[in-house]
Amino acid sequence: MLKYFYALVLFAPCSWTQTVEGSVFDAATGTGIAGVKVELLKGGTPFYEAATDGGGRFRFDNLREGDYAARYQSPDYWQTAGFADYRYFHVAAGDSVKLEARMMPWAKISGRVLDPSGKGIANAPLEITGGGMMVNGRTYVRTSWGGGGGVQLSDRPMVPTHRGTSDAHGNFELLAMPGAYGLSVLPPPDLKPPAPDEDGTPRVWRRTYYPGVPYPELASNIVVLPGGAISGVELKLLAVPAHAVRGVVLNPDGTPAAKVTVALGGGFRPATAEAKPDGTFEFPLVAEGEWRIQAEVERGTERLRAGEWIDVPRHDLENRKLRLVRPLTLRGKVMAEAPKDAPALPPLNLILSGRGGNHSLPDEDLGPGLGALITPNLNGDFVVDGAYPGVYRLSPTLLPNPVPYYLDAVRVGDADLMTHEVEISADAPVTVVYKSDGGSVRGTAENCASGGVLLVPAQPSLRRRGFARSAPCDANGRYDIRAVRPGDYYALAFAGNSLLVPVDDALLNQATKVTVRPGESSAVDLRAVTRPIY
Repeated sequence: MLKYFYALVLFAPCSWTQTVEGSVFDAATGTGIAGVKVELLKGGTPFYEAATDGGGRFRFDNLREGDYAARYQSPDYWQTAGFADYRYFHVAAGDSVKLEARMMPWAKISGRVLDPSGKGIANAPLEITGGGMMVNGRTYVRTSWGGGGGVQLSDRPMVPTHRGTSDAHGNFELLAMPGAYGLSVLPPPDLKPPAPDEDGTPRVWRRTYYPGVPYPELASNIVVLPGGAISGVELKLLAVPAHAVRGVVLNPDGTPAAKVTVALGGGFRPATAEAKPDGTFEFPLVAEGEWRIQAEVERGTERLRAGEWIDVPRHDLENRKLRLVRPLTLRGKVMAEAPKDAPALPPLNLILSGRGGNHSLPDEDLGPGLGALITPNLNGDFVVDGAYPGVYRLSPTLLPNPVPYYLDAVRVGDADLMTHEVEISADAPVTVVYKSDGGSVRGTAENCASGGVLLVPAQPSLRRRGFARSAPCDANGRYDIRAVRPGDYYALAFAGNSLLVPVDDALLNQATKVTVRPGESSAVDLRAVTRPIY
C-alpha cells in the first residue's frame, strides 16, 4: 500500500504537466520561420520565452495554469497585433495547447532625395503615409520610421504619418508593411535657397510629393508586396516661383494689432512673422499655391484668433486683412434616448473640424484654428473650447460607440452637423442625440477569417470616417455588427492580411446592399471582396 502511495505522488506531477506548442509560418510563402522570439504574456507581461527552430516550431513545457497571450517577434517580419488585440487562451491542468501564427515579411522602400541638378540632399525630412493591412478585423500601419497602431476597420483607412531623414548623401531606406504608400520630402532648414528664374523671380523650395508634384492629390503611391523591395526611388525637391504676402492684423474693433504672431502654412513647421507696431506683416517669399494664414494672440483670459485660406497667384499678394475675433461659446447637452434599464452612456468625444480651401485638412486634424473638441462631462453637459467663427462639420473620434448606442444627430440650431457643413458665426446651443434602437447585421463571410466586415452608409454625406460600422470575422467566418444606425448600407467583407485602400465606387459595386431597421436583425452572407491596389 505504501509503494502504491509513493507511485501516485511520483506520477501526479507528470500527469498534470501543461504544455503549449505551435508553429510560426511566413504568411506570404507558407514556410516555417526560424528564430522567431515567442513570448507568453499574462496581463501584458512576458512570463515565458522560446524561439522557433528551423521549421518554425516552438514548445513550452511545465506552464502554470492560467490565461495567456502569445507574442511573436522577428527583425524580418512585422508583428501582426498590438497589445489590445492579443487573443488570450486558457491553459488548464493537464492541457496541451497548440498554436499557429502567420507573420508577414517586411517590405523595403529605398531611394534618394535629390535637388533639381541631381545632387543628393542631406538630412532631408521625409514623411510616409499609408493604409497598411488588416488583421483580426482591425487595420494596422507599421514602419521602421515609427511605431504605428491598429484601429477599427473603416471606409477611410487610418493613414498615420511616419517620419525619417535622408543620410549625408541623400539616401534613405525603410521597412514597411505591405501596402500602398505616399512619400513626401520637406526642404531642410539649412538648405541653400535655389537660384531665381531667368526673369529674376525668386524661387523657394517647397514640400514635394512622389513622384515630384506639389500637392498630395496629384501624387502617386508606391506599392510594395509582402517581402518585396522597391529600390531606386528618386524624389526631386521642387523649386517654385515665390512672391510676397503682405497684410495687416486688426483688433476686433478694427484698430491695428501689434506684436501678433502670424503663421503661414500647416504641418509641424509653419513659417511665422510678427506684426509690426502698425499691425502690418510680411512673408517675403511664399510659393505659388494655396495656403492657410492665421494670427493668434492672448489678451487677458481670451485667445483672439484670425484665419483664412489664401491663394498666392503669380504676383505679390497685398493688403490681406486678418481681423482677430473672440472665441465662440458653444454650450451643449448630450441626450441618450434609451430604455431605463439600458446601460449608462459614457462621455464620448466628438470633433468639430474646420473647413475651407481646396486642400482642406482631414476631419481628424485639430491643428491650431482648424477644429475643436466636444468633451461632455458625466452628466452630458459640455462647453466647446477653441471654436471660432467659421464653417464646420462633425467627425466622431476613432473610438466606436458603445453598444447599444449610436450617434443619431448633432444639432446647431436647425442644422445637423452630422450631414451638413454648418457656418457658426455666433454663440449657439449644441444638442447631441444618441439612440439605442439600432439594428444589427450578422451572417457569414466566405474567406474572411482574421479579416472583417464593413458597413458603409449609402447616404453620401455620412460616407466619412467614423460613420461606417465594422466587426471582425471569427475563425469560421461569422460576424455580428450591432447597434447600427437605421438606414441603407453597403456590406463588404475583407480577408485578413489584405492591403487597404479607401472604399471607392469599384469596391461598392462588389458590395451587398442591406437595409437596417430599428430593433431588427438582418442576415447577410458575404464573400470577401478584392481590394485593388493603387
